[in-house]
Amino acid sequence: MATIDEIIKQEVNPFDPVTFKTGNFWREDQQVAATVDSIHQEAITQVTEVLRLVARDQRTRTILLDGDSGSGKSYLLGRLKKKLNPDAFFIYIDPWADNQHIWRHTLRQMVDSLMQKPEGQESSQLILWLKGLSAFKDRSMMKRILGERGLFIRNFRSTYPSGIYQARDFFGVLYGLTNQDLYFLACDWLRGENLDRDDLNALGVNQPIDNEEAARGIIGNFGRISASTKPIVLCFDQAEMTPKFADGIPNLQSLFNLNRTFHNQYLKNILVIISIVTNQWKVSKERLEQSDLAGIEKQVRLKSINLEQAEALWITRLYPLHDQANPKPDSPLYPLQKQALEQKFPGGRAILRNVLGLGGELFLEHKLGHKPPIDDVATFKLIWIKEFQKTQQKVERIRQFSSVDLTQMLQQAMNALQINTDPNLLNHAKYSSYSFSYQHLDNTERLGIFWNEEPNMTSFNAAMNACEKDLKKNCCDTLILVRAEKLGQAKNKGYKLFKKLFNGSPHRHLTPHLDSIHYLRTYQLLVNSAGAGELVINQKTLTLPRLEQLIRESQVLQNCPLLQDLGLVSKPIIKPDPDLEKIKDFLLNLIKTQFMIGRQKLIDLTLQDFSHIDESQINQQIQTLCQENQITLIPADAKPQDQSVCWKPPTKNNTSP
Repeated sequence: MATIDEIIKQEVNPFDPVTFKTGNFWREDQQVAATVDSIHQEAITQVTEVLRLVARDQRTRTILLDGDSGSGKSYLLGRLKKKLNPDAFFIYIDPWADNQHIWRHTLRQMVDSLMQKPEGQESSQLILWLKGLSAFKDRSMMKRILGERGLFIRNFRSTYPSGIYQARDFFGVLYGLTNQDLYFLACDWLRGENLDRDDLNALGVNQPIDNEEAARGIIGNFGRISASTKPIVLCFDQAEMTPKFADGIPNLQSLFNLNRTFHNQYLKNILVIISIVTNQWKVSKERLEQSDLAGIEKQVRLKSINLEQAEALWITRLYPLHDQANPKPDSPLYPLQKQALEQKFPGGRAILRNVLGLGGELFLEHKLGHKPPIDDVATFKLIWIKEFQKTQQKVERIRQFSSVDLTQMLQQAMNALQINTDPNLLNHAKYSSYSFSYQHLDNTERLGIFWNEEPNMTSFNAAMNACEKDLKKNCCDTLILVRAEKLGQAKNKGYKLFKKLFNGSPHRHLTPHLDSIHYLRTYQLLVNSAGAGELVINQKTLTLPRLEQLIRESQVLQNCPLLQDLGLVSKPIIKPDPDLEKIKDFLLNLIKTQFMIGRQKLIDLTLQDFSHIDESQINQQIQTLCQENQITLIPADAKPQDQSVCWKPPTKNNTSP
């Protein structure tokens, strides 16, 4: 076995800033081993007590969770989900694009979370919720009604005779959840997809959930029939990222209107948790009605941690390295010292993120013997790769997002590329939020984007009519329809109008592909994190302008096909093997952030992110970087498994690419 200092030189920084970012607890894989139970234990206890009250009397309650930027609010929501998921159904709701769509956004995210499988369960939360309803308590009855749709609906309607929105359709869709062939279609209806007539007929329902009133009604249904099940916990995270007033203050009124509905309409068994940065809450609450503030049963504030907790956090991060060492270090903090915490935080308390950042800085200084220059772009590229891969795993189809969300994603990406956009191009109550305009790069024409993915052909016909009407008013020089969904058949009115309008002279149609959504969604998640003060690069909390700058410097959006098709980024020169170029870029960025790392550890980490390649391809790229004088191997004559890889920063005499 190696000594602790030998291991430190071979391993990655255990305080790596790539691990700081948190978010959707159904998307992030939190490191349980790196959790210190005592941190924020008071907040966890408070939330647990309120959840028990909800479970006891089924009365809906609201908690406001606030804390400073970097205090660990999103991470705490993940801990709560992990700890309390056996006792409740957990819903994660991220920021919405438009307050006019808050109910539809909430419903969509609610069903998406319910479709997730809790740890240790074979069924989704949605199926577990369905089987927990009082209409299913009689198991012999359940066996009979699952075989016959009409009996299923009659049983549910007799159990819940009043107060159910679109009762026949809703209970019919619940029956569809029990049919393996209809399950995903039923989920699409529940989440508010504007389904086409064929899909509606397959489900046996009359109409889709395509407006705010309908979405509010379906959420109300969940609340009204859930008294016999476990509570539903709705976590509204990063609430400061909601649409803002003209002066930049978050407009929380729509969120609190929604919260008021939960209370006033006597929806049962719901715990609402609203997570927000403290200073944003202080300025936002001044614009809310007193009755809205009274709807908050409990305010839970995340406090800074004490130095004993900070020390314990360092120890948990360092333990995997100590566990490999022989002999064991004298102190579980080695190579760090408690005095460093006392000097940095003389008041005896610190923000969670700052403790981790200090640990990473001191660890690197010990490893190299000096304080190294930090490359923000290299670190950002690694963060991007991690986020992009998680997005690829979780986003499996374009219609996973509403047209409003997709439109906002594209706008945000274009703004990062310094292309100013003007929202709400189409003068239509529904489609204005699906559209925006921008000036061509050479300022010769004004272009418009209309992104519509609703599969319903009646809706598509209405969308084409809206386009024709506004084009006659010269809303823009060129209108681009972005749509991957079907366009209908030659006999359809909407299709005929589409062929007339979007024929390329000058208006045209672009078909987005799923990989474009992966790029746009990854960036949107980073925007949300930056706006909430939760995106950190080398101990620096990124503002949105700095994030946009890093997007341009790193060129990570360069390979987004939709941006290429729009002519907003140039298509890269095709490399002989683009996969090998990606591997080489990853290797170099990882070495730049670690400065020194064991060759075998570098290979293992690369294989984790590029599982489709083999070790020989990685070694080939390591040799290429050596030949380009960007890295060096030490000892040069040692066996590969005994070598370390070191970055060679460019100097006046070393200007390699």
